Amino acid sequence: MANKENELTCSDDVRGCGFPVNSAEASKMAGASSKYGDFAELSKDHEAMTQVLFGRSLRLKVALTLWRKSASELVAYLIRIQDTGVLLDCLPVLTNNLQTEAPCLSLGCCVDLMPQVKMILTSKYEEQITVGLHWVQSVIRKWWPELSRTEKRLQDSCAEDRNMEVMKQRLKDLWKEGTRLCLVPGTTGELAKGIEAYLSQLP
Repeated sequence: MANKENELTCSDDVRGCGFPVNSAEASKMAGASSKYGDFAELSKDHEAMTQVLFGRSLRLKVALTLWRKSASELVAYLIRIQDTGVLLDCLPVLTNNLQTEAPCLSLGCCVDLMPQVKMILTSKYEEQITVGLHWVQSVIRKWWPELSRTEKRLQDSCAEDRNMEVMKQRLKDLWKEGTRLCLVPGTTGELAKGIEAYLSQLP
């Protein structure tokens, strides 16, 4: 009898621990379990995901090869393929490079990348926006002495000077739309405010 009572008690506990007890929860679970009608549908979903990951992996391998050759070739590749996912994977590496003493990434490359990064800053995902903001912050800090100069450039100035003027204008244009990011709470908002503090000083 004691064993029988224990069995009944255990079965009651099982019904009360983690299993749906009302029809709403039951229907949710039924919906989740009926997402795939058969193994063919399940296989198609997995196959599609595998193709996406394979494509991403292939593009990242190409990006790595180009990076080892030349930063400008990598930037040209990122602009050509227009793949936001690959760009987001590469941006932290480029950001880190800008923060080193001997960066491979030139100002001209950063000027070319700015429109791509601008698109990332309009993302609905905060993590993606943060990656873009870190890159913008690194660009500003790297070239701040040159960006903040007030003297006028001559029309026949060198390519670096022309790139500096273009970058300055692109940063100003970027922040006309980027001020909304200062209102975002947390890390994103703090990063945005720091960038705005710099850009408000641009001549």
